[in-house]
Amino acid sequence: MSGRLLLDGKSSAYENMAVDESLLRHVSGPILRIYGWKNPCVSIGYFQKASVVTRGADFVRRYTGGGLVEHGKDLTYTLILPSEHPLTLAGTIPSYRSIHEAVADALRAAGVECRLATSQPKQDNPSCFLKPVPEDVLDRRGNKLAGAAQRRTRQGCLHQGSILLPGTVPPALSGLLAKEFGRMLQTDWKPGEKNAEEKDLAEKLLHDRYSTREWNFSR
Repeated sequence: MSGRLLLDGKSSAYENMAVDESLLRHVSGPILRIYGWKNPCVSIGYFQKASVVTRGADFVRRYTGGGLVEHGKDLTYTLILPSEHPLTLAGTIPSYRSIHEAVADALRAAGVECRLATSQPKQDNPSCFLKPVPEDVLDRRGNKLAGAAQRRTRQGCLHQGSILLPGTVPPALSGLLAKEFGRMLQTDWKPGEKNAEEKDLAEKLLHDRYSTREWNFSR
């Protein structure tokens, strides 16, 4: 099976979320997108209240659930799978486990010791990286290194992930991540670009949804 690898540069928070949803709506095969952020910002889960964000901070509401994530120093990736893909059909927990096992393998290959979480969080916290849940990636002390959130639609599964390390992200990690995802999905990645339809919908979503106060302050 072949899939599309999108190595995007840095974009605004609104643009990044618009692109991810557009790719989900057009998905026909596995897509791995690795991208960055123009400016430090925060993304919040679909079901979170905007009040969890520090007053004055730049933020965007994601299409996926989960908690608040600070962006700028993290490595961010999106994995999109069509509705008929076995990992989409497997459901949330099994797919999280498989995806985060691949993330953990990539981190180990980069020299970072880690393991998957097996227990529920001891206390609630609106911040994703302060609330490790089962199948998240932890360091040996139990600090969270990688988390993610998903959304399933009739088109497929959108998995948005963030990897945040104590120091700088190893330059080789992006390549290692693509390699381990390819192995796990049995997919041969082909470097690609967004097509015209994906770009057009992303532009529409950017202006009609993700950059609007109505969307970002909807809760």
